[in-house]
Amino acid sequence: MSTTGNIETRGAKHRAPRLWLIGLLVVLLIGAALWLVWRKPAETQLIRITYAMPETVAAIPAYVALERGYWAKEGLTVDAQMFSAGRLALDALLAKNAQVMSVSETPLVHAILQGNKIFIVATVTAHKEAKLIVRTDHGIHAPADLLGKKIATLPGTNSDFFMYRFLEANGISPREVKITNMAPPEMVTALVGGDIDGYFAWEPHIYYARERLPGATAVYPPGNLYSGRHCVAMNQDFVAQHPEVVAKLIRGFIQAERYVAEHPAEARAIVAKRTGMDDAALRELWPEYHVAVQFDREFAEILDTEARWAQGEQGSAAPIPRMLDFVYTKALREVRPASVSIGQ
Repeated sequence: MSTTGNIETRGAKHRAPRLWLIGLLVVLLIGAALWLVWRKPAETQLIRITYAMPETVAAIPAYVALERGYWAKEGLTVDAQMFSAGRLALDALLAKNAQVMSVSETPLVHAILQGNKIFIVATVTAHKEAKLIVRTDHGIHAPADLLGKKIATLPGTNSDFFMYRFLEANGISPREVKITNMAPPEMVTALVGGDIDGYFAWEPHIYYARERLPGATAVYPPGNLYSGRHCVAMNQDFVAQHPEVVAKLIRGFIQAERYVAEHPAEARAIVAKRTGMDDAALRELWPEYHVAVQFDREFAEILDTEARWAQGEQGSAAPIPRMLDFVYTKALREVRPASVSIGQ
């Protein structure tokens, strides 16, 4: 055998292990790449939920979080379904046609007293949005002129609570006025058509009537009779199964809170898009709303006060449940603990 042949044979023997190692490394790299490709969609796949969203200026942070994509950045695809009243949005939640909704506290108090298992997971706006609008050309120039007049309300709402507070404060029995039940869009049509003399509602439904009846209406704000919170609510079983979704929602609201504080004009434009209100009207109303993702002590007092009122309205003698048992503080306490001053 030649020397050259021996050298080639030895070279082939030395190359074989190296080729095997290179092949193994290639296989491992391909496997790692395939694993990353397979794993990535699982990490980035958005969770899809439905948000039953009411038409109200108080929903400022919800509109902003949706428009600005804050929830999408948190890994949530949020499908908004609009409702003319928060109470109607609550019906969608209770029927489990939505995973989250927001509304002022009054409908939630009624729902809790009726035995529904819901959680309030955050309050996002402090407001005084309940109002009374009347037609002055129907002879209403002071609260006493409401006697014998026909006024509309939507039962179970914060404006309904304000109506009873307003009548009581002005020495008027509910039996001394003609109270009819309507949804807010119907109220606007009825007032403009002259079928009712006034109604209790919230913005933008007060604005809609003022725009169509220039110079013929007067508006009574709540003053010290009512102060509320725009609340985010979810079914208890969904919260228990998906606590991470609650945290993602809250982080999106907190980003929206910051945006509203830093860019009020842009935030008003987003609200105008959802409500149809013009900027001049929103600028006038803007100070009535304070966007803050929180659970404050005043909120606990509001819940207790309205629970006592609602229990009386329902004519029930059953014990009033502890309202804080329906306030889920865990997610907000974990995300921003300084914003929670109630509960455990």
